[in-house]
Amino acid sequence: MIGNRVINLLIVATLALAGQTVLALELGQDCVNPVGEAGKCVLFRECQPLVDIYNKPVNTPDDTQFLTESRCGLYERKTLVCCAGVRSKGKTSLPESPNCGVQLTDRVIGGQPTKIDEFPWTALIEYEKPNGRFGFHCGGSVINERYILTAAHCITSIPRGWKVHRVRLGEWDLSSTTDQEDDFYADAPIDLDIEKIIVHPGYNLQDKSHHNDIALIRFNREINYSSTIRAICLPLSNSLRNRKHAGLSSYAAGWGKTETASASQKKLKVELTVVDVKDCSPAYQRNGISLDSTQMCAGGIRGKDTCSGDSGGPLMRQMTGSWYLIGVVSFGPQKCGAPGVPGVYTNVAEYVDWIKDNIY
Repeated sequence: MIGNRVINLLIVATLALAGQTVLALELGQDCVNPVGEAGKCVLFRECQPLVDIYNKPVNTPDDTQFLTESRCGLYERKTLVCCAGVRSKGKTSLPESPNCGVQLTDRVIGGQPTKIDEFPWTALIEYEKPNGRFGFHCGGSVINERYILTAAHCITSIPRGWKVHRVRLGEWDLSSTTDQEDDFYADAPIDLDIEKIIVHPGYNLQDKSHHNDIALIRFNREINYSSTIRAICLPLSNSLRNRKHAGLSSYAAGWGKTETASASQKKLKVELTVVDVKDCSPAYQRNGISLDSTQMCAGGIRGKDTCSGDSGGPLMRQMTGSWYLIGVVSFGPQKCGAPGVPGVYTNVAEYVDWIKDNIY
């Protein structure tokens, strides 16, 4: 509702200021607002300072003019505004709702295949193999304009002779060079060189319980967001970190690829119920695997598991209007989708401080 109301307001104001040139930038581009502050061109609803101005009981002429002159373009008939402070300066920051976890599609979640612009934070990790071959075999999640979060085992537990090569964002159908769904054409995916990889120091290759299975990959440059490349929110506040998810619905998404097997060419999703780690521990204890609070479980229903997702990919829930990354795909039963044996995920809430301390 806010978006429609503000579009009408801006159209009226524009007519009143006929002859004034309005910048035509694209989503995610750098910009300068009416008072000379640097920012990024974002959807109006994602710029809280401007939303706050618009929601004031009474807008002064100066307010209306500032809103109007903050426009920087249109994206799929939605108003874009120059939002000051969104630009990264020096140390990168982690976005908070509503500047993350937003997918521009309004489609209903359901079924296995994703829509072309669903879960735009999903990433693919590309590996260089012996004899000059390349392949995508792990996933990750965009957490800001410079980093993805993935699993430590995607970095350290790879076959001999493999090297982590690049990260791909904005992908949907690996079999097509131009992704199209109905009358929507997506921008081409982007391949990013890697500047740095940070594996959690507590991850031990010999630990079959896979504690601390989490890692960060830093791109060699900052990315621009689009309809198919955006960041997911992390549970940064104490209330979100302490939230219990057991018994609630969550989603995993990816291409069904692991370090040793390949599956779908098109991005998939699977709905999974979160299981309290205490309740799923017995299924693993018989194999000498000891789970703890830094992990969580999901699934356990026959035929529904993160074989439909990615190693290192996201387990996510929609909360307060935005999507949040609650888990990183870690490991599961030897036979995917085994009834009564949920998959295991790294509990992201337990690693927020580590993430904050290791991005720059």
